Amino acid sequence: MLIDWVTVRIPLQHLNVEARTAALELGDRVCCYCPKTGIVRYESHRWESVRSDSHQIAVRAGSDLWLQGSPARIIGNGCAVFGSGPSAALDLRGCVDRMVAFVGGQLGVTLPGTNCDLDTSSDWIVSRVDVTGNLALGSLAEVRAALSVLRNVEGGRYRVSQQAGDTVYWSHLSKLRSGKAYAKGPHLRYLMKSPKYDGYRYGTDDIQLADNLLRLELKLGREWFRRNPWKTATPAALTAEWNNYFLRMIGGVEVETDNDLQERIISAAKTEGQGRAAYGCWVMIQNEGWERAREFFTKTTWYRNLQILRAAGLGDADISAGQVVPLRRRVMEARLITNWSQLAA
Repeated sequence: MLIDWVTVRIPLQHLNVEARTAALELGDRVCCYCPKTGIVRYESHRWESVRSDSHQIAVRAGSDLWLQGSPARIIGNGCAVFGSGPSAALDLRGCVDRMVAFVGGQLGVTLPGTNCDLDTSSDWIVSRVDVTGNLALGSLAEVRAALSVLRNVEGGRYRVSQQAGDTVYWSHLSKLRSGKAYAKGPHLRYLMKSPKYDGYRYGTDDIQLADNLLRLELKLGREWFRRNPWKTATPAALTAEWNNYFLRMIGGVEVETDNDLQERIISAAKTEGQGRAAYGCWVMIQNEGWERAREFFTKTTWYRNLQILRAAGLGDADISAGQVVPLRRRVMEARLITNWSQLAA
């Protein structure tokens, strides 16, 4: 797993004079003014790419200095498929420090680090982090088959909000958390053909290997960081967020037969009556669909039934479809890959 994106800012007044001047000289400004009086209504600042030969971060300066981009692209050789250093270690503080140091070095100024106390007002403020995992399947065809199932995962926290080619999004406008799944191989081919791309160059062998990767990205937004101080977002906490979001889609056990599933559901409940009610809910979802079944139950009973179904090993992909989806076995057997050597093995 890796941290694939960070958005972070700091108020300009906490920069020294040289850093503040350099920041305000970055990028174009869009100005709205009254043509009769010449009074400026508002002024916005465009994002500017701060780059070296192959590494880059986007920067914008207004009342705050904003940095955003993939920390993996400025660490090591800039490969953002698996990342390296603090990106691969899910070390959020380390990622922010590397981004700050990179931008400061390219501008020739000193920017504050992240060694301030948690409650210090001059500290950097994180508002977005993408936590990403790469699952290795058997082929690009298997990756696309998995995506076809994931497109139908609905209900609870999941709302399929966009679909584009080999990509599916859940709740992409959410300020709390949202998800994204896509085929990494086709994405790398797109990047290598894009005249605007100037990052790490992936070779033909890399792209062919990446055809086996199902990439799952969890975006934690500003509302998540309002509730959780970013310096407490440890690697274990970020891993748990990713697992809780994506593995709940898949489910935890392999279900062989209907009788086996019925027994699991009844055993997962506190009482036999609740178990049988949950199994009845499952049968109704199969026959009537998710939406019709939900209307039949009270809110309390509906969510209790879903809790029992998940405890029995069903994932949200199963519950949405009303059947144990074929994605289960392949994804359960898939390896969470962290480097190219593992993928080639």
